[in-house]
Amino acid sequence: MQHLCDTITKTLQNPSSSDPIHECGTAATSLILRRPDDLIRLAHDKIYSFPFSKVPACWRRLYTDASIIKAVLAIKSHLADVNPHKAIHPDDEWLTDVVKLLDMALIMTGAPLREPMIEQLIQALQTQPAPARPPKRRKVAVEEEARFPVSAVASAPEIHFPIPRRPALSLSAFEKHLQTPTPLVIQDALAHWPALHERPWKSPAYLTAQTFGGRRLIPVEIGRSYTDEGWGQSIITFEEFMRRYLLGESPPGKTGYLAQHDLFAQIPALRKDISVPDYCYTCPPPPGVGTPLAGKDVPRLEEPLLNAWFGPAGTISPLHSDPYHNILCQVVGKKYVRLYDPHESGKLYPRGFEEGGIDMGNTSQVDVEAMGQGGPSDSGFPLFREAAYVETVLSEGECLYIPVGWWHYVRSLTVSFSVSFWWN
Repeated sequence: MQHLCDTITKTLQNPSSSDPIHECGTAATSLILRRPDDLIRLAHDKIYSFPFSKVPACWRRLYTDASIIKAVLAIKSHLADVNPHKAIHPDDEWLTDVVKLLDMALIMTGAPLREPMIEQLIQALQTQPAPARPPKRRKVAVEEEARFPVSAVASAPEIHFPIPRRPALSLSAFEKHLQTPTPLVIQDALAHWPALHERPWKSPAYLTAQTFGGRRLIPVEIGRSYTDEGWGQSIITFEEFMRRYLLGESPPGKTGYLAQHDLFAQIPALRKDISVPDYCYTCPPPPGVGTPLAGKDVPRLEEPLLNAWFGPAGTISPLHSDPYHNILCQVVGKKYVRLYDPHESGKLYPRGFEEGGIDMGNTSQVDVEAMGQGGPSDSGFPLFREAAYVETVLSEGECLYIPVGWWHYVRSLTVSFSVSFWWN
């Protein structure tokens, strides 16, 4: 560990000549080892002074390197002063602060140029041989054999317009389906995923172990939907998220959702439990003529984009569309999904531009859940009830193909863990 820390320190003190961090100025970069706290605050302020997509790379780089240096200094201090045997025990509370520093760099900035370095450091900390002392039990409210509650389905809707289902669809059969792309449930496509078997994501204890005793930080959406007033976001530990929102400690009505987060880049150990479906290596057609996305310049993806969706029963994704084809894979629990053809867009009342110039044109103004619970027949959206849709309940081990531009509303019926794969 000492050698790794020394190597990282030397690397960060001598960035390459092409590294964007130099644009922060020599005054900033020369202080990386002596005043990392000041540099973290400086970079934080700079990052929040820009829209996220326009943050200059130099400030993201500075935040990342200063965070890594501060973490390394904490590790070195522990090894030199606190522990003469240079051993790290997995229950040591100081590790929580180190992991927080590194995860904040990943979440805040994406850790440009340093993602492998952070993963190497966290992995080294997690796999250090522990000294011989009785383990101190951390406050992780999970038991070895516990499973998330997925048997009781919350208000399962009756399916009137089912999406077709196909068992273990071959790649050639899927390519043929893409000639006239429509939604399709594919059964038995995930049977080889360890996440469903020997490395079960339905086990809180397993997820705790893979997230460094639950210490890893994740961004959580607080509230029923991002379209609701009072919706917000919070960065909390994986253990707190599970304990508070999935294992029943939160008051009724309090909802937390790990939504559309690239969890697998942040925590590669979980990425090893799944694999990209072969369907994502096909060449699907562009958006249909006459649909909202037709003719729009959507960047070509070199590799599929993976996102995690993890939360309790009742979490929803409001009616929206995406600019990519999607394979939505259900790993834990059940979800209700409703889809509308892009040609129905005129009846779905897209939001358009909102405060701050944010384009919300891919999100409907209609609250599907409220309309389905006996709301007013029009609620200001008289055409909505005329829009044709298809629907399904997606169960563990099943995939749902969502063609590009198709509007979809999603609601978790149990504790649910899904992975989406976008491609084009």
